[in-house]
Parts: sequence; structure tokens; C-alpha cells
Amino acid sequence: MQRLISIALLFVAGVAAGDDCVRQTALACPATTVAASIIIYDCAASDGSHYDLWQFSGKAGDTITIDMHSTAFDSYLVLLDPSDVPVAENDDAVRGNNDARIVFTLTSSGTWTVVANTLAAGKAGDYTLSIACPVHARRRAAGK
Repeated sequence: MQRLISIALLFVAGVAAGDDCVRQTALACPATTVAASIIIYDCAASDGSHYDLWQFSGKAGDTITIDMHSTAFDSYLVLLDPSDVPVAENDDAVRGNNDARIVFTLTSSGTWTVVANTLAAGKAGDYTLSIACPVHARRRAAGK
């Protein structure tokens, strides 16, 4: 939880200061997997770790699952609500595993941000980030 607060404060301060961290928009519901890399030129946290920002559009009440996998570093995830307030974080999805997973029921509709981070300073490498959201069936008009 302490790391969540530190990352969140750094992120919010960076946004307020006009930080050049780009929010990627490749994540989308109902399901997407993206392959990316953390490099030394990515956004930098005060602890010396680096992170990428990913956005997706979510609907209040939906339970989403976000997974981050890497063999190059210990994965760390933070979920920010549409107001950039941290609401969830995860280091190890399962004890003894370096993958991260967040399962969370969205509290509001809007654009949410995922912080894909390395747990330790100075680490870099490839990772995959996946999101799974409920599929909403379209209602058919009466008589159709």
C-alpha cells in the first residue's frame, strides 16, 4: 500500500507539472492484450523504477481483470480512476510469481488509467498487459 501511495503521488504531481508521460490508448474492452517494453526513457518514479501508462474506457459496475506478465522484471500494477486517484494495486498475483493482477469493480464510468511498473529500480524489459471486461449484449428493439 505504501508503494501505491508513492506511485500515485508521483503520478499526480507529474500530471500537474505537465509531465511528458504519454497515456497509451491501446487497451480496450471487452478484451485486449498488448506487448510493450519498459525502457530507461519511460516515465520515471521517485524510487528509480520506470512505468508506462495505459488507458481504457470503463463502465460503472463492470468487474475488470488486468494482468501484467514479464520474464525480465517483477511486474507491478496500479489502477487509477477517471480522476487519477489510485484505487487498486498488485505486485504478485500468486505467491512466488512475478506477474501482477488486479481484479476490480469499476466505481464510475469514464477513462481509467493502468500504471504498468517494474517493482525494482533500474529494471527494464518486455512485458504483456491484458485487460478483460464483461461483454454487454445489445438489446434488440421490440418487434425485431
